[in-house]
Amino acid sequence: MTDPLARKVLSCCLAQDMLPPGGLVLCAVSGGRDSVALLHLLSALAGEVGFQVAAAHFNHQLRPTADRDEAFVRDWCRGCGIPFTCGRGDVGAFARREGLGVEDAARRLRYAFLETTAADMGADRIATAHHREDNAETVLLHLLRGAGMQGLGGIAPVRGRIVRPLLEISRAEIDAYVKQNALSYVEDESNQDARFTRNRLRLEVLPLLEEISPGCAGRIAAAAAVLREEDGHLRREAEALLPAARDGAMDLPVPVLRGQDKPVRRRLVRAMGRQLGVELTKSQTEAVLALKNGGCLDLPGGLCAIRKPHRLSIRKRPDLPPPLVLQAGEQDWGPWRITLRRSDGPAEEGPDRVVLRDGGGLTVSAWDGTGRLTVENGSRTIKRLFADAGIPIERRREHPLLLLDGKPAAVFGVAVDWNCRPREGEACWVVGIEGCAFLP
Repeated sequence: MTDPLARKVLSCCLAQDMLPPGGLVLCAVSGGRDSVALLHLLSALAGEVGFQVAAAHFNHQLRPTADRDEAFVRDWCRGCGIPFTCGRGDVGAFARREGLGVEDAARRLRYAFLETTAADMGADRIATAHHREDNAETVLLHLLRGAGMQGLGGIAPVRGRIVRPLLEISRAEIDAYVKQNALSYVEDESNQDARFTRNRLRLEVLPLLEEISPGCAGRIAAAAAVLREEDGHLRREAEALLPAARDGAMDLPVPVLRGQDKPVRRRLVRAMGRQLGVELTKSQTEAVLALKNGGCLDLPGGLCAIRKPHRLSIRKRPDLPPPLVLQAGEQDWGPWRITLRRSDGPAEEGPDRVVLRDGGGLTVSAWDGTGRLTVENGSRTIKRLFADAGIPIERRREHPLLLLDGKPAAVFGVAVDWNCRPREGEACWVVGIEGCAFLP
């Protein structure tokens, strides 16, 4: 192989195990200069390493020229004998539905398409055309957003099956390769729209930085590589302190947490969330660390954090049934059997039996973390009543709550609001529950 760029790309790929001998690499191709150059390079390297290449294009349907780009890539692949797959999605509608920015929505749909296509084709790798300046732009963008070490590490050369063979290649080197090989490509006119932050960084900020300090894009990318290595090391060190997840929960002894510096504590909390499938943000991580003994915090992905005297837990919440309007007789609510009967005389209460006045609609629901009940010694939060009754923090959100006309009226085994109790001689409702193993 005589082409110097191809040799450089091959060296980078071999160092990172990007090209699987005997496997299939799916190349993401927008039709622009960088992705066309990558597909051309991979085609040249395929015979050298012994892998196969296929191409995938995602039509974002955001520009009038989107169909032109799709047709260009299809024709280009047909002319080169490269297997081609195309997908499309309504990015605008997806962005509005999910409350996302257009760029973020496009990226999510594009990568979902690439992962699905790779799985369907049995591709070992997905190659994207990110290069050195893209990496520098990403670092600057993350810096402006206040990212930590992980964000300032920029674009990883390998993430799962996604690989970036051009990540150490400059834009100038790609330009020269395209010109030398007379490669045709299409221009995405939205790349010149400076209203987008990343475009403005590429069009205005990076050129100015290069004028002030020539070669700075390469140094920014090199610094990002160092940060990625150090971030990976610290992440592994933190994860080594964690016990294995059990039954959808991670439990960390408080002495282990207190024995670490704050940066390691943050990593421990993020690692706990990560092992349960959720990447916690900086603010969410800090909120978990700020929990006091007895505190509980809802987290994304159906997780919750619970602080007890001797351990910090992050666990998946059980799927809770929706609120149910009760009818006379028996009914199932989640794993529990609820009975409702009317009584014209006095009725006895108990841990699994609540007596309420007859005067409105009754609903059973999971506790939402709010509300108060009036009890013998005054108005108390339901949270406080749970604590007084010794109900474990992790079981409170699934503990059945009764509402009378939409307002909290009683918590089984904990308390009944005095304003909802029947007066002497009044008819009443008797609500019973079966299956609450955590009732006293």
